[in-house]
Amino acid sequence: MAEKNLAEPIHAFSFVVADKEAPVRLDVFLARMLAWRSRSFFQKMIDTGKVTVNHRQGRAGQHLNAGDRVVVDVVEHQQPFIEPDGAALDVLHEDEAVLVLNKQPGVVVHPIGRHLYDTLMNAVHARYRDAAYKPRIIHRLDRETSGVLVLAKTERARTELARQIEGRHVEKTYLAVTHGVFSKRAGDIALPLGVHRYSHVRIKQDVAPHTGLHAHSRFQVLATAPHVPGFIDGLSFVEVRPVTGRTHQIRVHLAALGHPILADKLYGRESRCSVAGVEIGMHLLHAWRFGCVHPATGERVAFTAPCPPAFAACVERVFGSVPHEEEEPSALSARPHDVPHDKNDCRQRQRDG
Repeated sequence: MAEKNLAEPIHAFSFVVADKEAPVRLDVFLARMLAWRSRSFFQKMIDTGKVTVNHRQGRAGQHLNAGDRVVVDVVEHQQPFIEPDGAALDVLHEDEAVLVLNKQPGVVVHPIGRHLYDTLMNAVHARYRDAAYKPRIIHRLDRETSGVLVLAKTERARTELARQIEGRHVEKTYLAVTHGVFSKRAGDIALPLGVHRYSHVRIKQDVAPHTGLHAHSRFQVLATAPHVPGFIDGLSFVEVRPVTGRTHQIRVHLAALGHPILADKLYGRESRCSVAGVEIGMHLLHAWRFGCVHPATGERVAFTAPCPPAFAACVERVFGSVPHEEEEPSALSARPHDVPHDKNDCRQRQRDG
């Protein structure tokens, strides 16, 4: 089957029922797969003949089996088409095997819900409209998280990078501004995570000691500001390296320590705030570096992305001076009002094997 072109209008959604999802009612399945719409909405879609199962009209109470193909016709429930702009992508690096982007905060990665045509992948497909193989994302970033996003330009590159991620051979480094002053400068967070049992937000996670999946993060405090107007317990500038890659892992782990990320609407204390005159409307979590073995050359490479303006301004004003670009963040001692590294001029760096 041809790959869906996300640079064109979406007329239908197609799904194949996985083994772990079966057996399941058709309306329940659609409400899970297209979570931004209600079950009653899909019951009406089914009743009006807009849903087929294995090329036959579906029934709301119909039970699906593994391997069944479900197609939902959304032509009559479509959003106005917006021509995506491939030129708007912030490209950090590109070669024959990988495309490395600097994702901006607030940009949705994949089409979903009310964002069918203004996502990063819409722009990618527009940029590579005529390519036989359109670049594919090999790791995730939340909507409000900024920073390095790596895409594979060939199936061989995708397979190799996926293998490295599965084997935990990639190095991801995030930067965050959090509430509070940490009791220690570095440490490990090993708290299993699972879906939050009581939240109306379907993707919200929580620490689940007995039923959750293993999740491991390492953190190092880069700078602290014990006294910041409006923040009773001060702020910290932190580097986090996730060992595993669970949904919202860094955000949940830091919140569980009592140091939620600033302006984290789901796990934090506020949805927006003002810090030293800088207006913060999205959570301050930035995917600063992604290191891996290049899938084509076999060399060890690292890609870095500049912090967004509001993030950089907050760090400058709250934590003070910024050392030279050559310094590693984690190699610097955490001192009050110190900023360990200037992330604003960072670009790709290639390192020996």
